[in-house]
This record gives sequence, C-alpha cells and structure tokens, in this order.
Amino acid sequence: MSENRNIMTDQTTLERELVSRARKGDSKAFEDLVRMYQEPLYRYLCRLSENGEDAMELTQSSFVKAYFSIGRFRGESSFKTYLFRIASNTWKNTIRDRGRRRSIDIDQVSIASGDNPYEEVVRDQEHKKFWSLVEELPARQKEALTLRIREGYLFEQVAKIMGCTTGSAKASYHHGVEKLKLAFEGEDR
Repeated sequence: MSENRNIMTDQTTLERELVSRARKGDSKAFEDLVRMYQEPLYRYLCRLSENGEDAMELTQSSFVKAYFSIGRFRGESSFKTYLFRIASNTWKNTIRDRGRRRSIDIDQVSIASGDNPYEEVVRDQEHKKFWSLVEELPARQKEALTLRIREGYLFEQVAKIMGCTTGSAKASYHHGVEKLKLAFEGEDR
C-alpha cells in the first residue's frame, strides 16, 4: 500500500513539474504530459464515442485544447482531471454538432479463449448487453457510469470532469443505474 502511495506521489510531483514547465512554454514538458496521459484519455474517449477513429480525433483535439489553455489551468485539480474535463466537453460538443454515428471497430471484437469458451461467450454477451444499454442512456448518465465504472474515478473526480457538483454526478450515476435495472428486469419477463 505504501509503495502505491509513493508511486502516486512521484507521479503527482512529476505532473506538477511538467505542468509548471509547460506553462512557461516548454513544449518538451507538454510532450511528456501527452505521453503520460495519451493512452488513458484515448481509452476513455473510445468508450464514450464507441469508435477508434473518432476517439483518436477527440484525443488529439483535447490535447490541442489543453496546450492552448494550459496557462489558464489553476491547479485546483490534477492535470489529468483537467484534461479529462476538456475531453468530456469536446465529446459533448461533437455529439451536439454532428449527431451520433455508430460503428464497430473490428480491433475491439474479442474471441473467446480459455478453459470454458461457452462461459466466456455468455459472459461477453452479458457485458456487451450491459454496455449497449448504457449507450442508450442520456449523455450525462452514460458519462457518469463510464467514468465511475470503467475509469474508476471517485464521484468528486467524476463531478470535476463533468463540470457539475458531486451530488449531480451521483444523481446522474444513480439514475442511470436505476434505468439499467428496469431495462434488465424488463428483459427477464
């Protein structure tokens, strides 16, 4: 436990140093921030957009916006939270501006392999069913569920990323969970 705390402290210290240097115009420091957060940001946006190409565009756009706004970053949260907030807003604006486009990324299709392929297929189908129902939720509920369940953020972090209060983030999450329960109950009948 202590080792994990030290790693997190080291990463937080490194992040602060990189942000400080980037705010002073050090482009190498910002490149290091990109390397640090590119993969988790891309995964998050993949989950929201359901499309690898869109997620890559959104990731790039989010980093460009972060680069040009880093001087306004006040440090009230971690840079990662700030970056995810930018990405969240970028995703919302994309949905609003062009509507939703649904497609499947062939690289994300999984094939069962293991001791009991049947159980894996059933588990995979249930997982896909759950997340397809999440996709039908209103955007705020979908985002709250994705941030909380898939990304593992605390409600306080979810609220900062979504740009709302902690209570509102919890409400969006719980309303989404209730709608999912009703959807699953309806299918069991």
